[in-house]
Amino acid sequence: MALLVFLAFMGIFTNQFVPVWMSDNESTHMSTVIEQFINLKSSIDISISNNPNSLIAPSPIFVPVTLSAPGIPVFAGPTAGILTLGPNALSSKTNFNLTYTWLSPASETYSINASNDGHSGGYLELYCPNRYFVEQKIVYEGGAVILNQSDGEFIIAGPQLSVRNLGSVSNPNLVIKLTQVSIEGNNNTIGGTGSKGVVAEMEFADSVAYNNSAGSDLAITIESKHGYAWMNYFSRTLEAAGLISGTHYEIDDPVLHSFSNDDRNYYTLTLVIHDVYVFDHTRALVTLTIGELGVI
Repeated sequence: MALLVFLAFMGIFTNQFVPVWMSDNESTHMSTVIEQFINLKSSIDISISNNPNSLIAPSPIFVPVTLSAPGIPVFAGPTAGILTLGPNALSSKTNFNLTYTWLSPASETYSINASNDGHSGGYLELYCPNRYFVEQKIVYEGGAVILNQSDGEFIIAGPQLSVRNLGSVSNPNLVIKLTQVSIEGNNNTIGGTGSKGVVAEMEFADSVAYNNSAGSDLAITIESKHGYAWMNYFSRTLEAAGLISGTHYEIDDPVLHSFSNDDRNYYTLTLVIHDVYVFDHTRALVTLTIGELGVI
């Protein structure tokens, strides 16, 4: 009788409490990872803001990233994660192709794209194949932190982007500030449990201001695996600045480019902002390194 009671208790514990306990562990782990990625992004943003056109060397940034959710002794092992660094040299995503006409004093078109070193590629991604909580990917690319899961994706923390209207709704006078972040380093993938270290070193950052007293279109074309996250982010940001879709800007639905290998799939997204009088553009190059803690 005692054995039957014990087995019944163990069955209830295994079938009811273990899934709830592990789901809570995995959910807590995802919150921790999001905080770690946002800390990495914030530290890089601060380093970029302090460094453009400066002769002072930036300080290296170190952020630990927790790969796995803890398990339950005897009943469930930890949930491992996979941390991947895809540098710009091997991944053209994310690309920001920009076109803007400015006056200096004659009209001149400022354009950066893949043909003239306009890449802003590279990404850092943690894939968490959670067994009890929803599977998620946390991605740092283009200066933004993206949460991707089966039912959609969302930019948790956007890039350094500022949109100000110094005019009115009917007569806009827009000032746009945008920072592009490109990631370099060695292509690397580390899987398992525990924590790994991520070191970021800023190699270059420079800001240039362009203006057109008559106003001009700023066209931005983005190539990314997370096209819908970028589309929703830009729509929210521009609407929050008081701009009206179809009047002050146009943004198309992302176009999917698919390949036999799904890992190569990506989207193309085009955004056109009208009546931009001042465009402040910052480009930054950051080298990332991942590895064992203390052995980077």
